[in-house]
Amino acid sequence: MSPIDITKIEREARQMRAEEMQRIEGVIAARLQVYGQLLGATALSGLAAIGKSLRALFSWNPQAHRAH
Repeated sequence: MSPIDITKIEREARQMRAEEMQRIEGVIAARLQVYGQLLGATALSGLAAIGKSLRALFSWNPQAHRAH
């Protein structure tokens, strides 16, 4: 039986852990980017709807329908 190199095993385990942490950070960053884009699109859509409603409200002119 060959001797067990504990130092080598620990080094490889640390390296694997570091790689996995980087992978997880990448996945989280990608998901946050998608969520940010969705949130931005939703906010923009909501602002457009509010703007459309306000435009109709402020474009109303009571004098235009005045009977002589």
